[in-house]
Amino acid sequence: MWSVHQPRPQALLTPQANPNRSQSRSNDWAAQMINRFIQWSINNRWIVAILAVVWLIGGLYATETMPVDVFPDFAPIRVVVLTEAPGFAPEEVESLVTRPLEANLNGTANVKVVRSVSTIGLSVITIIFQDSTNVLVARQLVSEKLQSARGQLPENVNEPVLAPMTTAAGDILKIGLYSTGETSAMDLRTIADWTLRMRLMAVPGVSNVVVIGGDVKQYQVLVDPEKLKQYDVTLAQVVAAARGSNLNTAGGIVRSNEKEELVRGLGRVSSPAEIAETVIVERGNQPVLLGNVADVKLGAQFKIGDAIVDGHPGVVLTVFKQPEANTLETTRSLEKALGELRQTFPKDVQVITTFRQADFIEIAVKNVSEAVILGGVLVIIILFAFLQNWRTAIISLTAIPLSLLAAIIALKLHGYTINTMTLGGLAIAIGEVVDDAIIDVENIYRRLRENGTLAQPKPALTVMFEASAEVRGAVVYATMIVALMFLPVLSLKGLEGKIFTPLAYAYLVSLVASLGVALTVTPAMCSILLKNTKGGEEGDGRVVKFLKNLYMPVLNFSVRRPRSILAGALLLFAFSIANLFVLGTEFLPPFDENNLIVVTTFMPGTSLETTTQMGAELTSHFIAKHEIMAASQRAGRAEGGEDYGASNVSEFDIRLKPDTPDKQKLLNHIRHEFSHVPGLVADSGSYLQHRMDHALSGVNAAIAVKLFGPDLDVLHEYALKVEKVMKEIRGAVDVHVEQIVDVPQISIKVNREAAARYGVRVKDLSDSIEAAFRGVTVSQVLEGQKAFDMYVWLKPEFRNNLSVIKSTLVDTPSDVKVPLGALATVTEGQSPNTISHENISRRVVVQANVSGRDLGSLISEAKKRIAQDVQLPTGYYIVYGGQFEAQEEASRQLGVLLAAALVGMFLLLSLAFKSPKAAIIIMANLPLALVGGIWAVLFSGAVLSVGSMVGFMTLFGISTRNGIMLVAHFNQLSEEGGTLEDVVRHSALDRLSPVLMTALAASLGVLPIAVLGGAGRELEQPLAIVILGGMVTSTALTLVVIPALLKLFGAGLNRKEEV
Repeated sequence: MWSVHQPRPQALLTPQANPNRSQSRSNDWAAQMINRFIQWSINNRWIVAILAVVWLIGGLYATETMPVDVFPDFAPIRVVVLTEAPGFAPEEVESLVTRPLEANLNGTANVKVVRSVSTIGLSVITIIFQDSTNVLVARQLVSEKLQSARGQLPENVNEPVLAPMTTAAGDILKIGLYSTGETSAMDLRTIADWTLRMRLMAVPGVSNVVVIGGDVKQYQVLVDPEKLKQYDVTLAQVVAAARGSNLNTAGGIVRSNEKEELVRGLGRVSSPAEIAETVIVERGNQPVLLGNVADVKLGAQFKIGDAIVDGHPGVVLTVFKQPEANTLETTRSLEKALGELRQTFPKDVQVITTFRQADFIEIAVKNVSEAVILGGVLVIIILFAFLQNWRTAIISLTAIPLSLLAAIIALKLHGYTINTMTLGGLAIAIGEVVDDAIIDVENIYRRLRENGTLAQPKPALTVMFEASAEVRGAVVYATMIVALMFLPVLSLKGLEGKIFTPLAYAYLVSLVASLGVALTVTPAMCSILLKNTKGGEEGDGRVVKFLKNLYMPVLNFSVRRPRSILAGALLLFAFSIANLFVLGTEFLPPFDENNLIVVTTFMPGTSLETTTQMGAELTSHFIAKHEIMAASQRAGRAEGGEDYGASNVSEFDIRLKPDTPDKQKLLNHIRHEFSHVPGLVADSGSYLQHRMDHALSGVNAAIAVKLFGPDLDVLHEYALKVEKVMKEIRGAVDVHVEQIVDVPQISIKVNREAAARYGVRVKDLSDSIEAAFRGVTVSQVLEGQKAFDMYVWLKPEFRNNLSVIKSTLVDTPSDVKVPLGALATVTEGQSPNTISHENISRRVVVQANVSGRDLGSLISEAKKRIAQDVQLPTGYYIVYGGQFEAQEEASRQLGVLLAAALVGMFLLLSLAFKSPKAAIIIMANLPLALVGGIWAVLFSGAVLSVGSMVGFMTLFGISTRNGIMLVAHFNQLSEEGGTLEDVVRHSALDRLSPVLMTALAASLGVLPIAVLGGAGRELEQPLAIVILGGMVTSTALTLVVIPALLKLFGAGLNRKEEV
């Protein structure tokens, strides 16, 4: 039997073998340049060593100074336009505000989609731009369009404004305040607005701080309509008097005795009593004061939003960071400022953090960093086990820090952050960056030992150069192939592209850097540490000898029965492909984070008080029953925020304890508890999942079934039918229709004929209506550095009385006071609570989440069922959005790009080996790798996600490397001579050690991520599982199948063929 230790055969394999073939291959320009690099590095080895140390120091500095975040900024480039339309019903906001603005904004350059919501008194338009658009350019383009659209809006509509520049995941901290003692809700809000918010806004990196809850302090002039009649005064006169009651005037400058003195007229008020003394008119030589017709007092601003903190009425401050700010540094600065201020608050004021994005970042980055370190340790163990020579192991290991730190430097220069994805790219690369160095070191060491046995050995440095140049072609082409297979990931668009591009970039830069290390640092270090290697030194270590003895019988069988081996491989591949179609699919896996969000909706028309009362009960219950650190509720809308929730809509922030064992199970418990609250629908999920869902479809759910059409009633009717179908599908949870129903309203329609008869202008009449029932800010009262609104409107008991509304007096040019009922028709009716658009069309959404089932099969069933059971009328259509839409797009992109990469791989291999047949033999690795990847996904209980698809592309590149090494060595031995069978055996045995080392290094590098999971590893784990499983089968089958292929088709393989 052919022995492991048998000397290499010397007979010629074929008459066409060319002993000068290696020399002829190195004549091209690129090869000569690479050879010069190798030679220069050997001759200047100490300079190279010093430069490597400098590189290490620079990389460590870059690591320390790079910003840290949880993920790359995955949100689309967006600009939000807010337009206040006081007193407008949703239909009026839609027609008079939203549509004119949309018509102008839709023509903006690089716009991808325009979404809008028209609700009571507010229009919110979100413009999504192409990813290549600069956010500052986008804001400038929108500002220019708004200038041209401003003239199309009604006069009493406020100027459209751009929301502060932030990202979808820009809210980094939520701070809750509540009182356990005498501090009132008004004092609590004043502390939040004028002390806490002002200090937090000054922290570098903060974009905005939005406050909700408590009582906003107002100086209120609450008018009594009965007293207006008694004193024969109109509301317009009251407004004018209040507005003029609070003015300072400049009297100029007085010069006297060579001095200048400023003259000031001080007319500002400082108390409700002073406001009450303001004269409105004079009647019979008696002044009518504001205090005669109104109650003037300190009161609370009318609430459009409120907050509950740990079951108590309170205030919540949401802190948004600037897009480029470092989340961890900004959070720590905010917490330092908060700690300083906390000492100044009343003792009964409790301050808690209800949401902290940095929690997940710190845990996630720690977990992924540990995975990188653990993977590195496993790679080191493998190298020492195989090489059993500390010098060769040290030389190989230098590739790890040099390559990874090169990636860090490149990431920093390109503006990336250290996040779970960039670290994931380094974790995947850690087992591969040593591959090139291993191949180089192993060949140099072997050639030095062989050289030592010669009668006239060559100089050691010459042998090193020749040995390094010998594998140079295979090393370069192998790295190019691996990079080529990963390039499609860089071409991904949308949210998936934003998430996986940094991972791909870190991975590719690491690989390219490792090639540079193998061509420069590795030869230089070999010339320092291995130049005294002698021919008598032991070659293979005990581990390698043991593995070769195990491998030899298998190799002999493969060479003798090649057709049986190929038949078995084909059967295994076919069986595996059949199982591919039973795997479920999803876009991204769930996140293991400790910040949960529940968005709840009661029936439209539910009061803010009812919503917060239920919120107080729920948050108290959660804290008492579950592993929860803090819980808060934000109901309605915050003043100055871009949220547009009505009084029946709220958002719960639930912060879990760090050691909560099964967060997904707890989320399911919370979802179940919300589902049992009568009249309530809820969307539950992790913070990041909610933000990603909203970035994908504009709704806070994984699935968005969007119905488009002109009539809201028809849309809502068919949306209810879709909801019914969705609720019957297994795995669909949180299913509900976007609640668009009619809510009560009081309509005051001007009688133009009557108004003209009395000489009353419509605008004057509208102003009176606004002042009476919405109220009007007439001035601001200063208290030191604080400013509080002075507000005029009717007393609460009169604002809700239809008869009082009709009898409210309106001034006329003839000084005759006319009741409002004589000038307008006052009726009660109904109006939609909110109207949504997408690309100008009206839209209603049926949304759902997924639990206990994969997304792909659920959507497939939903599409089929909805097509059968819901027949839309003409002019109406359905679009499926959310994670499924993104998953389909990512699959389509990766499929096309993978096909292009495979073609590129074939051409590159054909060029490298001057033989299409060699390219096909090497690419036989791909189905062998696919087998293991499929079975790994199947046995791990996972489903196919975007991460899995990226894993397969990575796997194809890595597995091809080993085939390149084996076939390249086969060609080299063929040139030296021998029978075909013996050359196949010897090439396989020679490459057993480097093949196993590179495969084990690649596998063990990702093993911690694949096995451990946990926060921060969610997106990389599917990728790592595929790589791990694929490397097992690819390596095992490569060492069996490729020798069989070489036995069948290897004769003349090293001859140049026409491609």
